Amino acid sequence: MKNKSFLLILGILSIFGIIISSSCKKTKPGKAIITVTDSLNQPVYGATVNLNSDNNPKPGVVKDKKLTDNNGKTYHEFPLEVILQVEASKGARTAPKSNIHIIPGETATLTVKLK
Repeated sequence: MKNKSFLLILGILSIFGIIISSSCKKTKPGKAIITVTDSLNQPVYGATVNLNSDNNPKPGVVKDKKLTDNNGKTYHEFPLEVILQVEASKGARTAPKSNIHIIPGETATLTVKLK
């Protein structure tokens, strides 16, 4: 009888443990990696990459601006799903505007070319 009671209590505690642990999982942020290249497809160091929601309807405003590293890349994270406009420039050279779709838990990549 004690074994059955023990197993029943152990089973109930296991179920509660599973429910609690699964409800506490945090969603990983969505990541974006933007690569800026020149006309020869070489990475551009120090280019400004601006991600923004200017082309989306209000009320949400999302902006993130970074400079490219030695590999011509910028790294961005967003907690929610977003579609952002990507603008890249260095000096007088600019890349055509692009869009990127970022989903939580995933990594979106985009390469833009300065003209």
